[in-house]
Amino acid sequence: MPAAPQAPLMTPAVAEFIVGGLSITVASCDSRLVPSIAKGVGCRPADDLTTLTVFLFAESAEATCRDIAATGRIAVTFSRPSTHETLQIKGRDARTVALEPGDVACVRRNLDLFTEDIGLLGWGPEFVDAVFWRDPADLLAVRFTPDGVFGQTPGPRAGEALARRP
Repeated sequence: MPAAPQAPLMTPAVAEFIVGGLSITVASCDSRLVPSIAKGVGCRPADDLTTLTVFLFAESAEATCRDIAATGRIAVTFSRPSTHETLQIKGRDARTVALEPGDVACVRRNLDLFTEDIGLLGWGPEFVDAVFWRDPADLLAVRFTPDGVFGQTPGPRAGEALARRP
């Protein structure tokens, strides 16, 4: 008998937050637990909130993508620079998937919103495009099932599990 579907760990509030133009950091590790890290440029929660797809440009994510392919492990940190509000979502079944129509526009929207936020700190669109934007043909999508959502906003509750699977 197939296992009963599990309820999603992402809430609508988490989904709304993570698509709001944030700084996104994607991490994984190899089989020896040596970490790798890359900058994400956007994300797309599934409509039913059971999976999350994050976007990276291959040029700057080679080691991280290699580790994800080998281990399936992923930790994605979402942070709003102007307030430091931060969440981390972890998974163990990450894999590269095909891009879907609208994914490049999703990434551009995230970077435009990110530009608005860091504009409050004095950084302009030229900075964002120089550091984060690449040839859309180089865009990769990595999908996973969240098995942990953690508050990471600096303060006494940083690291607290907001939702977690055993």
